Amino acid sequence: MATEKDVILAVADALSEATARYAAKEISAAEFVRELTGLMSDDIAFWSNYTPSWEPLRPLFAERNGIDEIIDRYDYEKEHEVIEDGSGVPFDIAVADDTLYYAQTETASFFGNSTLVTWDMVTKVEFRDGLIAGIRMFVDPAPIEQIYGAPSR
Repeated sequence: MATEKDVILAVADALSEATARYAAKEISAAEFVRELTGLMSDDIAFWSNYTPSWEPLRPLFAERNGIDEIIDRYDYEKEHEVIEDGSGVPFDIAVADDTLYYAQTETASFFGNSTLVTWDMVTKVEFRDGLIAGIRMFVDPAPIEQIYGAPSR
């Protein structure tokens, strides 16, 4: 019998796989919506501690509510962020009660700029009734702001 921890890790893995397939254009937007509907609560909320000073970056870190807004965020990310292969892999994964925690170091560039930036973040994924109900991303904004934070961009 699967434990709550097993269910949480399986849902997180399924989300990661669906997102990767969508980003690689292996599945359509409609298929992605169907998959997310089976993984996320209707009232899912995304939140980040970071509000970029450069306006075009803000939609990547802005609060989102509901599956449609989460998909809009994925679409914006897919269009404007290039994550370096091999970066962003979760580590220090822990499950406590109905919450998954993990750390990541991500390297990416934004809006066609060839300048890469590397930052650390910790993500807290909250579950309710076996579905993802909340994603809270805690980002170290200093490296991003150093490269992409100039208001004169």
